[in-house]
Amino acid sequence: MWGYSMRLRLGGLGLAAIAVVMSCRPSDVLSVPAPAGVVASSTLQNQSGAEGTFSAAKTQLFGAADGISGFGLLEWSGWLTDEFRFSAFSNSFNSTWANVDARMTAAGGGFGERSDPAWENLLQARSSLLLTVPELVRYEPASGRAKIGEAYALLGYAELIVAEAYCAGTPLDQVLPGGGIQYGTPLTTDSLLGVAEGHFDSAVAEAHGDAPTAGLAGVGLGRTLLDRGQYAAAAAAVASVPTSFVYNAELEPTLSSGASQDPSIYAYGVESHFGRDFTVADQEGENGLNFVSAHDPRLTLDSSLTTYDGGPWYLPTKFEANLSLIPLATGLEAQLIAAEAALQAGQSGTWLTDLNTLRNNGCGVPGVDSTCSLGTGQVPGQTTGVASLADPGTDSGRVSLMFRERAFWLFGTGTRLGDLRRLIRQYGRDQSTVFPTGPYANGNNPNLPTPLPNYGTDVNLTVPTPPGGVTITNPNYKGCLTSTKTA
Repeated sequence: MWGYSMRLRLGGLGLAAIAVVMSCRPSDVLSVPAPAGVVASSTLQNQSGAEGTFSAAKTQLFGAADGISGFGLLEWSGWLTDEFRFSAFSNSFNSTWANVDARMTAAGGGFGERSDPAWENLLQARSSLLLTVPELVRYEPASGRAKIGEAYALLGYAELIVAEAYCAGTPLDQVLPGGGIQYGTPLTTDSLLGVAEGHFDSAVAEAHGDAPTAGLAGVGLGRTLLDRGQYAAAAAAVASVPTSFVYNAELEPTLSSGASQDPSIYAYGVESHFGRDFTVADQEGENGLNFVSAHDPRLTLDSSLTTYDGGPWYLPTKFEANLSLIPLATGLEAQLIAAEAALQAGQSGTWLTDLNTLRNNGCGVPGVDSTCSLGTGQVPGQTTGVASLADPGTDSGRVSLMFRERAFWLFGTGTRLGDLRRLIRQYGRDQSTVFPTGPYANGNNPNLPTPLPNYGTDVNLTVPTPPGGVTITNPNYKGCLTSTKTA
């Protein structure tokens, strides 16, 4: 298997760097002054200093995307879609979070509420990466130049994740190396994706022959181009990425204190009953996929634990081997991008062959369980693949099947919200046929501050809106430029 994992166990300069990166309050949304002073200090103007600040920035990025309950975007986006359902109604302190599960993402206030911390930390990680790149350029020897490409790729992912999850309106500020901040203007979703595309292009150019960096950059670029509706270009971006490729965002699975400890939401759920305020959904809100009842071998579920409210807590077994691993980019996603491009080009035969190759040949090697280590959900010992698909025979049916395949292959890795928004934006489907809708289960639970009898109509998360503990220094900031109902 061609794979790449980054375990972020920081010490020495790494711990110093992360302490500075995270020293500002999460509520200081668009002010990230600390990293500039550290990067400019004499003690960090060397190779180890540059690599330490790079590792610190990655820690913050991965934590914002996949970290523990209440602070990582993976859980919030899963609630808003049909992947997860809220399961902590008996906890009156957290019951306001059910609003997101019910597709009501109104501005949430300060730290620990709604998805504000993830947005803030993604932007702070982005600022740190921007400061790190020139230091890597300056100090990395020839053997380590691929780190420049990796840093550019992670910059792209920070911007891509914000664009897929949140309403339009995020400005991209930049902390200047000599101190101070260059304030950005609020961006549309496509403009933000355009910035990400540029960073992925730089990552491709700076891969320096390193296969893991090239794979990360290629998949990120392909996903961004797919979001922009540039299907042929997306397929070209991933053409050289093998199916076996995987780049994991790796977080510590423990809950012990310390800056480097940032367990994934799955690890937190296994280790702490309080972390099970979400579980895998099944046919949620009429339109949701049957993630549980399908018994799909790509998404086998361990139900031996219970949720905060006492029901079954479904843990995808594809994460059980190492709960600190959450795939950020895989060759499976690359092949799915190529398949969708073929469908868009009217090549339904190629499209179906691509999907069935993934099911039967691309990931299962006779006698060897090669998929489990990719984090795709193949159960240990399974070597026969998944049953072949038949052509639905209509354009609409093919699109639905395409997105179902993406949902099961990529479950729980942060792609579903972007996909549902694309079904609206690029394929002309109404939100009421894509997202959960209708009566909301538990909507009249007595622990809810306000009853939620029906699902709302939001299709993305709101960016922070003061007041509510959020301090925004950028004078250009306006909150959402478009409604949270706009894909």
